[in-house]
Amino acid sequence: MTRHTLRSLRRAWSGLRPLAPEEVLATSVGDLRASFVAPLGRVAPRGLALVGLRDWHGKRFRADDRGSVTGVNLVRRGGALEETMPMVVTLGVSLVDDLPALLVTYPPSTRKPWPWVRDELRGLPDGTVVGMTVVDLPGLRAAGGMPFLLTPG
Repeated sequence: MTRHTLRSLRRAWSGLRPLAPEEVLATSVGDLRASFVAPLGRVAPRGLALVGLRDWHGKRFRADDRGSVTGVNLVRRGGALEETMPMVVTLGVSLVDDLPALLVTYPPSTRKPWPWVRDELRGLPDGTVVGMTVVDLPGLRAAGGMPFLLTPG
C-alpha cells in the first residue's frame, strides 16, 4: 500500500482522474471511511471537532429517486454511525487547479463554516477516493486544499 502525505497528494492532485457521481456509491451502502494523511492525522480530527464533526467517520452516498447522487457525513456516536450534515454532489471545476472534479457542497442552511466548505473528489488508480477540502472564501481559497482519503468500509 502506498503511503500518501499532504505533500504527495497535493502534487498528484491535477493528475488524478475526475470521478463520476455514481463512482462514489460503494457496493454495499455507499459508506466511505475517511483517513487523514501525514501530518494531518492528529490535527484534522481536532479541527473537525471544533466545527461540528467530532468523531468524523466518513461519508455516505446514495442515489435519490431522480438518479442524482446525494450524501451525508458520518460520525461515530456510542459505537454506531450517525448521519449528519446533508451534502449536494455535482460535477464541477476544482478551485485548486481549474480541472474537473466531483464536488461535495453543503446547503446555505448548514451551520457555519460548512456553507463555505467544499470537498473536491478525484480517484487514485487503486480505487481510493482522494478528497481535497477547500474553504471558498477570499484568502483561504488561495491556501489550496487539505487532502483526505475515502475507502469503502
